Amino acid sequence: MSKNNQKDSTEYYDGFPWRLTYGDTICGFQCKDHLQKYLNRYKLKPKNYKISHKDGEPFESRKKHTTKLQPTTRKSNHRSTSTVPKRKSSMDSIRNTTSNSKNKK
Repeated sequence: MSKNNQKDSTEYYDGFPWRLTYGDTICGFQCKDHLQKYLNRYKLKPKNYKISHKDGEPFESRKKHTTKLQPTTRKSNHRSTSTVPKRKSSMDSIRNTTSNSKNKK
């Protein structure tokens, strides 16, 4: 056996045609979307990594998609719409009135 049993720099994992290399780390991805999610999650900069495809397909990195919120037609007052009555505090409890009546002898 030779001491140089390291993987070739262009070797791809089975089922993972996309390859990301940065530093000493090598990652394989099944599709462009998974690769893009990884880049977004770890905020990797293009100058710090190299991306290649098994068949030479180019990859264009895109920024994370921002979803635009649709304005609602209903006015929100940030209050609960529940019809369940609020809990009474311990000060309003019936127990306190009962214990007070025992002391009235």
